[in-house]
Amino acid sequence: MNNTYKYFKLAIPVFFLFGFTSCIHDDIVDYFAKDTETLESYLASHDIQYRKTSTLPSGGSVYITPPNEGSRELPGDNDARIFEVNLDLRRFAQEYIGDPLFDQNPDDLVTHAFLKDSTYTFAMRRGAICLGATDATLNTIFPNEVLDRIYVPSYLAFGGTSSSGLGLQFNDIVTLEDFEVRALRGASSQALHEKELALQYAKDSIDGFTQIENDTLYNTTRSVVDENYFGDDQPLELADNIVKHTIQEGTGDVVAAGDTVKVRYEGKFIDQDGAVFDSNTESGDAAFQVVVYESAKAAQDANALSTVINGWYKALRTMKIGEKAVFVMPSHVAYWETGDNPNTSDLFKTIRPFKTLVFTIEIKEDEQ
Repeated sequence: MNNTYKYFKLAIPVFFLFGFTSCIHDDIVDYFAKDTETLESYLASHDIQYRKTSTLPSGGSVYITPPNEGSRELPGDNDARIFEVNLDLRRFAQEYIGDPLFDQNPDDLVTHAFLKDSTYTFAMRRGAICLGATDATLNTIFPNEVLDRIYVPSYLAFGGTSSSGLGLQFNDIVTLEDFEVRALRGASSQALHEKELALQYAKDSIDGFTQIENDTLYNTTRSVVDENYFGDDQPLELADNIVKHTIQEGTGDVVAAGDTVKVRYEGKFIDQDGAVFDSNTESGDAAFQVVVYESAKAAQDANALSTVINGWYKALRTMKIGEKAVFVMPSHVAYWETGDNPNTSDLFKTIRPFKTLVFTIEIKEDEQ
């Protein structure tokens, strides 16, 4: 979506519809009016001072406590701003409002965290994890303003969505805790930031790493990340900035475009305590077969039945059969601004936008 203003105009009615239907969860309810009454009555009962935003073109507000005066430049056509924020997203247990056992002070009803990500990063042109978080960003002064608590009504949160795994219930009101905009970047500065993150991670966390061993991958090769990023068919092209460290030298041929290889791999994040998000290294796991192309775009143009991220195609073509290596890949050679699923909220993604990833890849000779 290249026009966030239009996104806001269209998304609000969609969220209303989502809240109304709730998968036929209950009778149709006007959650705009219901949540407004619920929140404003609750805040008044606890004498909580707030600022009610009026940023979104189609209406709807979040409640900033204590009130601030900040307001940021609104989105426009082809908005290229990238925001890094401290995200602590929590459930507000509205069902206990007024219950003397549970509702004694303003912290009592702010319960478990749906997601905590101190480096959550999103592209304004796509919007944040929910419309309320986007609105909060637009109303936070950068830098150095921390908003203690922001109440987000359900129609600006996750509407009629529920998830038992996350503890998200239908039409939940949520809060943003200690919300802060930590960085504001463009595409080039985001890529530079992740380049530095990748190198620092290698220095700090990869055993035996001393220096860049493949300067071509790190500084020379480039990729078109988006063919129409700036509008009017203006592409975004960036250096790949992939850090490679060889663990075990290969003895076979160098992998080339057109080859088919079977690989063992482990993928993890450089943040989130190095959590592993995917692997096939356990006993009984099948090797992963990859048809190698010059790039992800080349694979797409060839209508490949199965594809991998662009960084993998670049990495594999530096490897020999029998080699095992670690690659640190900035998001612009992975999932960039969409994360691993462009059609769902960031709350439900395994890999959120702008995440630098670490892959250990092995091409075992006896499996080829």
